[in-house]
Amino acid sequence: MMRLRPYKPSDAKKLLAWWSDVSEDIFVMWSNGKFEYPLTMEQLDSYFQTWCLEEENGWLMTALDESGTPVGHFIMRLADYQKESIRFGFIIVDPNARGKGYGKEMIRLALKYAFEVLGMKRATLGVYEHNPSAKACYEAVGFTVKEYVSDYLIYKGVTHAAYEMEAVNHG
Repeated sequence: MMRLRPYKPSDAKKLLAWWSDVSEDIFVMWSNGKFEYPLTMEQLDSYFQTWCLEEENGWLMTALDESGTPVGHFIMRLADYQKESIRFGFIIVDPNARGKGYGKEMIRLALKYAFEVLGMKRATLGVYEHNPSAKACYEAVGFTVKEYVSDYLIYKGVTHAAYEMEAVNHG
């Protein structure tokens, strides 16, 4: 049974460990160029300061496994209460916990929170074209492709395409 809770500064050590063995290219895709490679504790402290203490329309969340160990992370941001919409991002599952369904369960719970607690009718996210497993995960929990963006990110002269996806609360 997975649980979600607000991100705590102590979660930063886990995030650093999850990114310790990845290439710069993979890291930049996850961060969409919003963090410098390699990820540092200072960047995560600033991330916490901004999204947990200053920004009123965004939340950092940590996913816990049945024993209470962090196994995932994501942000809910750009909450728009008039449009009843929210955006998910910076989604990651502990590399040692992949293949156990944690990604699907985490996003399922995130949607439940967005729809049932925050009263949103729509959640959006972006996923890179070359990440078909993440795209399949999001589709499995109700996201559909709304747009293909051929120039989603340009990094070091390389253009990366992505899909804009959304999940709609029909309830």
